[in-house]
Amino acid sequence: MAGLNDVPFIKGLAVPSIWEHRKLPAYLGPSLSGLIGLSLIAIVNFFTTVALGIMLINTIRSWIFNQTMIEGWEQERHEALMDKGPKDWWDITGPDGEKVRFERLEFPYDIGFFDNMAQAMGTRNILMWFFPLGGNPAIAKDGTGSGWEWEENGFNRVEGLWPPPDPDKIRRAARGWPAANRDYAEELRQANMSSSEFKAEFLKRKADDEKRKRHLMAELEEVDDYDMYDDEEYDREFDQGLGWVNSDGDRLRDYGVDEEESEAEAADEDVPLAELIRRRKVLQRDISDD
Repeated sequence: MAGLNDVPFIKGLAVPSIWEHRKLPAYLGPSLSGLIGLSLIAIVNFFTTVALGIMLINTIRSWIFNQTMIEGWEQERHEALMDKGPKDWWDITGPDGEKVRFERLEFPYDIGFFDNMAQAMGTRNILMWFFPLGGNPAIAKDGTGSGWEWEENGFNRVEGLWPPPDPDKIRRAARGWPAANRDYAEELRQANMSSSEFKAEFLKRKADDEKRKRHLMAELEEVDDYDMYDDEEYDREFDQGLGWVNSDGDRLRDYGVDEEESEAEAADEDVPLAELIRRRKVLQRDISDD
């Protein structure tokens, strides 16, 4: 940051001089490539300084509050959840079937300015904080102690409650991973089917669906003689009533067409023209008599 801040200072000395002698002949001033380079350096230096400044501010904030950016997001999400009230989490149950307890938590690792800075710098010597090679936070190699266990401020009911539970994550965990419910063996079997076998399998599933639907409708409507209905008779009626079927096994009713009405219209189309004229005259005669 100090080196980047020196660049504007040096340019601040050069630019006024160039502007002051702008009316002199070109051969007495910097070349065109020099001016372009000076402008590019100024632009790059500006954006780099802004980016590093934002990073420095966030880093200092993390040191002071002993809180990373992700932990800050978790705290904001937890506070927003508590402000909404129990309407978003009253029905949450854990994997063990027990109700998950939600309570307002304070961030537990903010233990004071000096202790926070000592943890971040790895030493309690204030003079070493400003020395670039003064050290860094130590991490114990045995998996316990420094770098693995963090002191808490004791503001919460018990220790170890952070991070707070997320209702959305708990709901997703309870539903399970959708891909885990896939039947890969069945998918492989269907992939190895021929087109005729796939069509026959589709028709069989469709017939089973119709059968289940009929059972369900009979139970809802409380049909008395439903138990006397023969499944074989139903299959025979279903096969005889297939009518038009495409290569995928779809029927007209799958596209919203009434098959019975279509059959009636088809029957009318087979009537000779003379018969239709006779029917029309009879209808007109009946109307005139009335």
